Amino acid sequence: MSHSNGFISFLRHYGPIPAGDNMYDELIQAEIERYGIDPVIHITPARLQEVQENFGSIEPRNVILTGTAGDGKTFHCRQIWTAFGSDLEHWNAGEKIVFLTLPASGKTLTIVKDLSELTQDEKNKMLANLAASVAGKDPENVYLVAANDGQLLASWRDWSERLGEDEHEIFKIVEDMLVEERTRDDVLHLNLYNLSRLDASEHFQELVEQVVEHPQWSQCDGCEMLKSDGSTTCPIRINRERLRNGNEGSVFRKRLGELMKLARASRMHIPIRDLLLLGVNILLGDRQSGRILLTCRTAKNRADKEDYHLTNPYTNVFGMNLSGRQRQQYQVFNILEAFGIGRETNNKFDNLLIYGAYSDSNIYTDLVSSDAYYGAPAYEPYLRDYLEGARENIEEFIQALSRQRQGLFFSLPAESTLDPWHLTVYKESGKFLEFVEGLKSGGDTSQTTELLVRGLNRTFCGMMIDDGTELYLASSGGDGRGRVASLLNYYLPTTRNKRSPYLNFALGADDATPCMQIVDPTADGNGIVDSLALQLTHFEYLIRVASGSLPASFSRQCNEDFLDFKLRLIKRLDDLIGEEPFGDEISLQTITVDEYGRAHRDNIRIRVSS
Repeated sequence: MSHSNGFISFLRHYGPIPAGDNMYDELIQAEIERYGIDPVIHITPARLQEVQENFGSIEPRNVILTGTAGDGKTFHCRQIWTAFGSDLEHWNAGEKIVFLTLPASGKTLTIVKDLSELTQDEKNKMLANLAASVAGKDPENVYLVAANDGQLLASWRDWSERLGEDEHEIFKIVEDMLVEERTRDDVLHLNLYNLSRLDASEHFQELVEQVVEHPQWSQCDGCEMLKSDGSTTCPIRINRERLRNGNEGSVFRKRLGELMKLARASRMHIPIRDLLLLGVNILLGDRQSGRILLTCRTAKNRADKEDYHLTNPYTNVFGMNLSGRQRQQYQVFNILEAFGIGRETNNKFDNLLIYGAYSDSNIYTDLVSSDAYYGAPAYEPYLRDYLEGARENIEEFIQALSRQRQGLFFSLPAESTLDPWHLTVYKESGKFLEFVEGLKSGGDTSQTTELLVRGLNRTFCGMMIDDGTELYLASSGGDGRGRVASLLNYYLPTTRNKRSPYLNFALGADDATPCMQIVDPTADGNGIVDSLALQLTHFEYLIRVASGSLPASFSRQCNEDFLDFKLRLIKRLDDLIGEEPFGDEISLQTITVDEYGRAHRDNIRIRVSS
């Protein structure tokens, strides 16, 4: 019988299992005991300490945990249940709602494991009791409720609209807390935690580190595919080495983390469960029809036949070992697929991959030829047929070329002369990440700021303005949406000003998305007149426009977003600093652009007859 590592068998349970398996948490707990997994793979629950301290206090508040499936809502609830001495066997008995007495306050804690599992009558009864408690009308009971945020709002809205104004007012406060991402509200006895607002990139690195460095990899000792010098032909361990950090760190892991940061900045959330699923799929993904995940036995078969093209970790990232229908069930694959890695390219990359083997390219040698598993052996037979043969396998060549693009994206070092982000839909992603890091650390962001302002000016005015040091807010009369806007309403500096409004860039509340702000330094509070979050698509749009693209050619939606912001901003500045006509004259300013892209402002005075 061939050698087998029980840890691999256990990891398969974290892979792409049926998405509708509502016993997921209980299943994993049973498998941990079955395979004797020690230490257990987990991340520190994001809000567990706060929630536990709350329910351990003399005056506990109600708690609602929201987020998408796989964010750890049920896990938090189970930990609270056991933390206060309740029996885990009772928890696993299948009850939808459980109760315990809190030791410090003596109050009864009602735990709703998942709001979506309740019937409509059960929801209505529970919401009535919860509303009474958060309103301070029931001092003897507190609640811990796990709910998808959409499900929570829909159920609470429907329930409250059938009752009085007081109940609907409570719902509105909860809705505002979710929208504004507030944890507390002074009116309600409630803490609201959205577990979807967490940094997936940090969690992914933590989970992958636990998986690839788990001590139970030692169970591979004695396997015939593992040589005495540490080398191996096992595709599972080969993929593991690609994810391990080593002395210089893993480019593969670093780039995966960057993709997750970009996803977060684009409001695309990856649940914790999907992060672990992704890591396991990279290690064990198998494209052999119907297999999906490797076992120790199938890994040996792939090695014996040198079928490494079936276990490529760079395609496993995108779930290519699954059918299209299966991939759609997992949010992480949908999000990563949206970057277009493998489909997007440019002449530099394709020239490298098609002619690099014949031109002594160092990059080709280092990253393709030297990869004995997923590089030249898996690619060059198709390349030779394309260049020298009858071209009978064009489709296979295109697929092999796509896999090499994916491999390059995840292996090109940061100091390379080729930009890996040009292999994605969002070619300015690298600049975006540098800009975010610069805003976070207080570094120099002036070069990118100037490009963004230039893109804004070209969008706001419809002219090829090269200036990126002042922001021009211009209109064209009517609704202000004309292709060319030459009536200058305001021009704002892009450096701090003590007296006049100015444009500022800062990180948004999520600490991941840049935000452009118009700041009035003379106002009370933070002085922000208006602001707009620059999601990745908005950032890409502005940089492309600054580099010569026409404003509506890349994204009509982005163009509309910025025009809406401009018109809203002009209205707010009119209310703030607008001047009334003086005497019988109206003063206007126009803006024109010379052949060098320089903006010129001209004053026009119009006499108004009495």
